[in-house]
Amino acid sequence: MSFLRCTPSVFVIGKSYEILLNLNAYGLCYLQVGDAIYYEENSGVLPSERLVVKIRVPQKALNDAKGYTVIYRETETRKSYFSTYKPMQTQKFAFKPLEKTGNIHIYHIADVHYRFDQAKKMASYFGDDTDLFVVNGDIGEVETEENYLEVCALVGEISKGEIPVLFVRGNHDTRGRLAELYGKYFPVEKQKTYFSFEIGCLNGVVLDCGEDKVDGHSEYDASEGVPEELRGSNCFHAYREEQLAFLKGAVLDAQDKISFAVSHIPPVKVATLAGGPFDIEREMYTKWNEELERLQIRFMLSGHFHTAFVLLKDDERNFLQHEYPVVVGSVCSKEGLLMGAAITLSKDMMQVCITDAEHQVAQRYKIALS
Repeated sequence: MSFLRCTPSVFVIGKSYEILLNLNAYGLCYLQVGDAIYYEENSGVLPSERLVVKIRVPQKALNDAKGYTVIYRETETRKSYFSTYKPMQTQKFAFKPLEKTGNIHIYHIADVHYRFDQAKKMASYFGDDTDLFVVNGDIGEVETEENYLEVCALVGEISKGEIPVLFVRGNHDTRGRLAELYGKYFPVEKQKTYFSFEIGCLNGVVLDCGEDKVDGHSEYDASEGVPEELRGSNCFHAYREEQLAFLKGAVLDAQDKISFAVSHIPPVKVATLAGGPFDIEREMYTKWNEELERLQIRFMLSGHFHTAFVLLKDDERNFLQHEYPVVVGSVCSKEGLLMGAAITLSKDMMQVCITDAEHQVAQRYKIALS
């Protein structure tokens, strides 16, 4: 039996990879990439009393090595003096760096809502030719740590520990008793769920709109007799202001790389109908969009609406006008159907196929990228 609870995931964040390891028992955990050893940063103390380990590795190191070895020593007794650990165990994994500059195969998943069996089949659309997975939120609410571990297992099984993954928080991932533990399991930059990224010929920004209604909505706090300024379990308005500052300071190489944005909720269209409880933050998202235009992103990937469509410039469904196409690439129907977006990307063109667990194509789009 492996010391790993599930297959690792290799997340893209910044210019690094963050490898997620879930253990069956407490112990010391390292990664060997080439001749170098990497471990989880923890102010000089190696963690040995936790089951979740996240280790960052420079992209170049893993790209060159095209594989990594997980090294594990189960804790026997950790104490102030003369700690002991059981014999070393190892497990090797291959890694597939993104080396293409065209015909890049990306599979986009969002709004799974625990339909894991369908998600696994759906994500195999490109098979071994997959270059990148984008897991774009609403995998499920998190009431228990087991809920997190189930998502870790899903992503590990889909990516096989060898295909890089962009992992993004959705609004349902902010719900549940243990939603505050998101950063323990998934990639965050200084505890922030928004960040820039770079991988091969691609770069961009990950954004997090947070919840889809105002912070004080009764859905987030049904208590009675609470002052309005203290209502709710969210403070996403301030978080969106932080992201605006992040965007204003961001710089992307949009000339030599294909730049794009990922956001579970598309800021240019936050609701199906105007004027309802989901129609929020238009002024804020207008400012976000101005910065995304400045960054010259070529497209955005989103989910949230449980139905797939593409928003182009001047589309009447837009709440805010934008130059770049927005691919809303997920279906999660009340009848139980789940679909994702199979994307073939080159510098000037992207083809998007909305596909199901049987790899049947329900919609096709060919989108020119300006």
